[in-house]
Amino acid sequence: MQLNPTQVTPPSAPPPAMNATTSAATTAPRGIGRADLLARVALVLVWSSGFISGKIGLRHSAPYTFATLRFALAGGVLLVIALVSRRALPRGRLLAHLAVAGVLVQAVQFSSIYVGMDLGVPSGLAALIIALYPLTASLIAVPVLHERVTRGQCLGLVLGLGGVALAVGEGLHFDAGYLAGLGFVILALLGISAGTVYQKRFCRGMDPVSGNAVQLLAAAVAALLPALFAEGFDVTFTAGYWPVLLWTALVNSIVGVGLLYGLLQRHGTSQVSSLFYLVPMVTAGFAALLLDQHLGPLTLGGLVLATAGTLLAGRVRS
Repeated sequence: MQLNPTQVTPPSAPPPAMNATTSAATTAPRGIGRADLLARVALVLVWSSGFISGKIGLRHSAPYTFATLRFALAGGVLLVIALVSRRALPRGRLLAHLAVAGVLVQAVQFSSIYVGMDLGVPSGLAALIIALYPLTASLIAVPVLHERVTRGQCLGLVLGLGGVALAVGEGLHFDAGYLAGLGFVILALLGISAGTVYQKRFCRGMDPVSGNAVQLLAAAVAALLPALFAEGFDVTFTAGYWPVLLWTALVNSIVGVGLLYGLLQRHGTSQVSSLFYLVPMVTAGFAALLLDQHLGPLTLGGLVLATAGTLLAGRVRS
């Protein structure tokens, strides 16, 4: 899951969207190797699937309860691996910093997304808001980490954002019932933005297994409180629930965030986070494939624009 982001140079949909994403990625920008390219494609696909698995999981469990089970299961698996492989467990200040980063990136982000979707925010709209992460993370990284964002990267980020808005715009509609849900999804955006910058600033040198176990277990504790006192730990364990829970715990929590911080370890925040512009379109692709949702011309046009912006941002080193 989360790796130790030491040096950061830039780096959150129907079958057509996924195919276009993959084919666009095959024209890798200069300086990006095949393994790095595959990691970027995997990050987008895995992260996008989390919106779909979360939406399905909410059919069987209340938001904070679902998040608690996800974090506890993933953290427990990593802790066992760390103990069996005799990896050093974090202590002292590093332990505290890992817990803070875990609460921000995991608990605040994903719990808030689940609450927002449970209150009626569509998965595509949630993905759109989280896709603002490149802008918010870059803005935080400039004063905190003294990273430089070039004009080319700024242009790529703007194009990506425009593509995201265009792609998801077909299904957008607002009413008073969405306000609370939108507030929670915005809170999720702030959580991942602040958490990734905090991770790079204070969690250098962490072990990728034991450190991630600490972060997930800290997130589980944070989500457990509202799960118990606000929801009464509301969950119905059915045969259809277990695959969704296992996917979110093992693939989304461990693999997805691991890919994110693995890329952040080798690249800069602006470049890596720009990949999140592709998430709404790929999420729409998954929704069309699994939930029979319609893909319109605006969605496809937005995919092209967002892909162009992502490639442009990825070509420039910060």
